[in-house]
Amino acid sequence: SVMWALARVSSPLPRASSARTFAPAHARIPSRPSPSTAAAPRDDMATDWESMWRAGGETLQPGQAFDASRCEPSLVALLETGTLPTGRALVPGCGRGYAVEALCSRERDVLELEVSETAKREAEAYLASSDKPETKQHAKIALDDFFAHEPAAKYDLAFDSTFLCAIEPSRRKEWASKYASLIRPGGELVSNVFPNGDFEGGPPFALSPKIVADLLIPVGFEAVSLTETPETQWARGRKEYLYRFRRT
Repeated sequence: SVMWALARVSSPLPRASSARTFAPAHARIPSRPSPSTAAAPRDDMATDWESMWRAGGETLQPGQAFDASRCEPSLVALLETGTLPTGRALVPGCGRGYAVEALCSRERDVLELEVSETAKREAEAYLASSDKPETKQHAKIALDDFFAHEPAAKYDLAFDSTFLCAIEPSRRKEWASKYASLIRPGGELVSNVFPNGDFEGGPPFALSPKIVADLLIPVGFEAVSLTETPETQWARGRKEYLYRFRRT
């Protein structure tokens, strides 16, 4: 299956035919649990993603695999429009927290969910070194499974990037239903649709705007806008779409 490789994220994602040679054997990264173990306890999932963050005993570095070394430029551009909801925001599987840093503000508290101890530690270190003063009070990281997450209050905004594509396709409907339960009516989910293609296997698993819409609209979301990200704003060297949805 297609795997995240310990290569620069600007490297093109392979088709199934080249998957076996995409990453050296020593750099292979475990995938999400198979459907038969998808409902395993959080500790099992954490171990799986922990091995991704600590492949070969070394911490995954900025720019490797899914780590883009920066927040997605398309999200930064959207934030600059001032049209996204403020209040409480959720970013599951955000890695080092680049998007968390970008999203947090005096009007927006942001929570990142991680299942890897190393990812949480790396995100905390990155945010602690940020020059943005709001990160100290308005950005937090929690070790928690997205599918089991039960917040005290619903969220006004969520950002999903390289998270849906990392989940086994058998759990996609559960992904959509969970977001529907987490986001308040009128709140928004912004999906960075990536990677786009017709390759098989993963993670990352191939996505498309239609796949995302077909998951979210039946559970109570309406499309707000769909924008093809300009190539100059691609975060990982391949086509992206930014899809905004509103919870009805």
